[in-house]
Amino acid sequence: MSVAAGPREVVQAHVEAFNACDLDAVMAGFDDEAVFATVEQLAVGSRAISRLFAESFAAPASAHLEVQRIVIDGDTAGCEMTERIVAAGVEHLIDVAAFYTVRDGRIVRVRIYRDIAA
Repeated sequence: MSVAAGPREVVQAHVEAFNACDLDAVMAGFDDEAVFATVEQLAVGSRAISRLFAESFAAPASAHLEVQRIVIDGDTAGCEMTERIVAAGVEHLIDVAAFYTVRDGRIVRVRIYRDIAA
């Protein structure tokens, strides 16, 4: 009997899949009824979340996440990250706070906050 991965492992796998632009691996970590929210976007359910990531991966700008710190509280991982976006040859660094709720080894909720004023 295998034990479901905890929030830290699930988030690390998600970030690795995101950085590789691997849509299948990204979606493998989400529950079918997951919610993904930023200030600008809300995606509910795996179909909407898949569309959001597919559009992101197809965009002319590239993004890479680097986890600075993860704090676990029960089924939630609070993450401090740096997002490196390269658009038209110009690099932008954005501070990100992300909160992932993980149940049974799958992401059920994500809330992303970006400091775009920096």
